[in-house]
Amino acid sequence: MHSNKTRDILVASLTLFAMFLGAGNLIFPPYVGAQAGQGWLIACLGFLMTGVGLPLLGTLTIAKLDGDPNRLFENGWMWMGRALNMLILLAIGPLFAIPRTAATTCELSVLPFLSDSVNQQTVFIMVCSLFFIITYLLSVSESKVMDAIGGILAPVLVVFLIITIILSIVRPIGKPQASVVEGSIFYYGFSSGYQTMDGIGSLVMSGAIAALVAQRGYQKKEAKGILRICAVVAGLLLAMVYGGYTWIGASGSGALRGFTERTAMLSHASMLIGGHIGKIMLAAIIFFACITTASGLTVTFAQYFCRLFKNKLSYKVWVLICVGFSFFISLIGVEGIIKLSVPVLEIIYPLCIVVILLHQAERFIFSRGSFKGAVVASLLYCLILALGHFSATQSINEAILDFLPLGKDGFGYLLPSAMGFAIGSTLERFNKQQGQEQSPSSQTKGEGKALV
Repeated sequence: MHSNKTRDILVASLTLFAMFLGAGNLIFPPYVGAQAGQGWLIACLGFLMTGVGLPLLGTLTIAKLDGDPNRLFENGWMWMGRALNMLILLAIGPLFAIPRTAATTCELSVLPFLSDSVNQQTVFIMVCSLFFIITYLLSVSESKVMDAIGGILAPVLVVFLIITIILSIVRPIGKPQASVVEGSIFYYGFSSGYQTMDGIGSLVMSGAIAALVAQRGYQKKEAKGILRICAVVAGLLLAMVYGGYTWIGASGSGALRGFTERTAMLSHASMLIGGHIGKIMLAAIIFFACITTASGLTVTFAQYFCRLFKNKLSYKVWVLICVGFSFFISLIGVEGIIKLSVPVLEIIYPLCIVVILLHQAERFIFSRGSFKGAVVASLLYCLILALGHFSATQSINEAILDFLPLGKDGFGYLLPSAMGFAIGSTLERFNKQQGQEQSPSSQTKGEGKALV
């Protein structure tokens, strides 16, 4: 029945990779490398943990759940799973990730080639408009989107990326300078990986890939295996790109640190690597990376909300809503979108990490009580993080993070989640024991009544 299974796996893998590899995936690694300098390998390792490790685990988790993101909280509260998925889809969809792809395309693929006399704001609006028209055309046909992204656009993207990385190794910009990162270099890379949004995005994007694979006629067990292979292939490709682009920033750390805007830094780095041709190649890479991600995320958004609201609005209408809203947000620009997204991502990520880890360790430590306890504790930690974004409560946030082990290093959620896990497990065992103790007495009373 599936004579083209190998091709389907390759296309699905490249589609998932292209969905992951968006604007942030290309503009953040060079910036991390430039700041880390000689410590770029350590920073890159941290970036890989959140930029590759979390998406890989997230996709494997969804594969384990038969491709259904709504089952993430089936051991706790199902409504919470839907609420989290909706929040994730808004973050990686029309609020942050999709608009950022359009803004990045304009800032790196168009504006660098224009003269100063051109009205850049007008061009920005025109480019973003055209970008979202193309996104709509690619996304509106749900059955053909995987072939368009994974079969045509993504292979071209991979070729351009490999050429650029090879050039940066053969003709490096310079030598890495001393690190200027304050605090832990590893955590700097680790937290920067949050901005790719793939750790949280994998929980819903992999669900979209599962749905597209199912449309090819693959049954649950076979589809689950395909999704696992897709996760590994996409992860390896992401690791190659992140490693290469972190090196680009590190090798040019002496010349690139003066840039405060990440897009401008990457544009200048490409010029230093390959001259005018390097700049053109970067423009092509950005366009293909961003248009594939925007299309994939639009499909994911439209699929989920169409099914959530039981087709009250058609798939095509949800696609239109997504690209329309994304267009208006994109006009803020890359740096503006990044500033808006930072507090939201910091609050969402700890909960997503805890849920992913709980599902991966389920066979060894399964307990509904421990799952609920860890989730509640991580939610409380997320509220603590939220306090840090309000001036009136910032001191409370800092005091709690100072108290928690690794709180200032970004891993403060580990202890509360572990404690919640232990408390939830203990309460569950206590309730079971109470139930077992009450059961015989209830039975005896019943027997007594029968004898009377």
